[in-house]
Amino acid sequence: MFKKHLINGLILLPFIWLSTGMLILRNGDKTMVAMIIISVITTLLVYGLTTLKNNISTNKLLWLLFIICGYFLFSYYYHGLSSREIRSFIAATLLVAIFPSSLLTKKVIITLTVISAVISFCFAYFCMIYMHWSRDAWPINAIPYGTLIAGISVIALSLCLTLTNYKEKAVTFLAFILSSYGLIITESRGVWLGFIFALAVIFIVFITTKKIKITWRSTVITLILIIGVSIMSKPLITQRVSQTQQEYSDITSGDLNTSFGLRLQMWQSAPMIIEHHELLGQGNQYLQVLDKLYDQKRISNYLYINQPPHFHNQYVDYVVKKGIVGLILLLCLLILPLRLLKNTSTLQRYITISLVSLFAVAALTDVPLNHGQTIFMYIFWLGCFTTTSNNEHADND
Repeated sequence: MFKKHLINGLILLPFIWLSTGMLILRNGDKTMVAMIIISVITTLLVYGLTTLKNNISTNKLLWLLFIICGYFLFSYYYHGLSSREIRSFIAATLLVAIFPSSLLTKKVIITLTVISAVISFCFAYFCMIYMHWSRDAWPINAIPYGTLIAGISVIALSLCLTLTNYKEKAVTFLAFILSSYGLIITESRGVWLGFIFALAVIFIVFITTKKIKITWRSTVITLILIIGVSIMSKPLITQRVSQTQQEYSDITSGDLNTSFGLRLQMWQSAPMIIEHHELLGQGNQYLQVLDKLYDQKRISNYLYINQPPHFHNQYVDYVVKKGIVGLILLLCLLILPLRLLKNTSTLQRYITISLVSLFAVAALTDVPLNHGQTIFMYIFWLGCFTTTSNNEHADND
């Protein structure tokens, strides 16, 4: 029995790390590569090539990931691309190809989700409330961290809505509340928007597919928790709303030298940057193009000085660096998981719909599929869990 648990633990290391170390270490995505290698080697020693053959023959998302990795490698050698991004995609794809998804049982998913909710909340609370650090001073970028917490939260809510055991529902609901407050602490407005959209989608799906049984006890407890979180979060939310209103006022008066104003300038510059390179994009050469545009007085001094590492919009960023081909692959990565929901469990459907909704909207103001942490979250869950056959996760309903 101990040997079996040890082997399963080694195979599950990437998911365990995603729920623990990735949430507290600056370069946790680099360590993840080692975790994936350990998991892959263990899987091959135990299962041989069985899981690889099965995943290749049944997982359509895996084939899309192969194509994406191939195009990224081509882009890297053709005009440069982020090595961190490529490394994360290749490592995640390797895990999807080898991983025996039957190990992701209901008990494992609940445990990992609750642990990650507690850790992420404690980390956010420590940085923002206890240490009073500005978001720029966080050990981990607060925006992708917010996306991680939002992902944890919607997974917790998906569990809560699909589980039948009262204690499990209560624990996962508390994990949802805890991680939701952690998300608010990050003050990541774009992620808030994606999170709210994901919650709305989950709610619509839930009320249209389930017969809702509401008890006074569950209603009172839910209202108390939500009201409590709202009261505690009010100062943070009010501050960010006031800042947003001020930035909007500055923009309407013609001042684009603000956080959101800079993003508008980035998006406006995109058509100029990819001129004559629409199909494959500019890769890392876009910075040289910005220099030329500045010399031609086609972009502002504020945009030129800031030299954006990305365009704070996943769709624009992919077009600029990877061209129309890259944008098509991105859209496929967001759409294909939704098209593979036919023979999946209720929990698989909820997690797929919520994560895709979250990432698709968060991508309007950030680049979640450029950061190693969020790449791993998206591909792990949608590649290893939600695309597998329903009978492998029958106990998750």
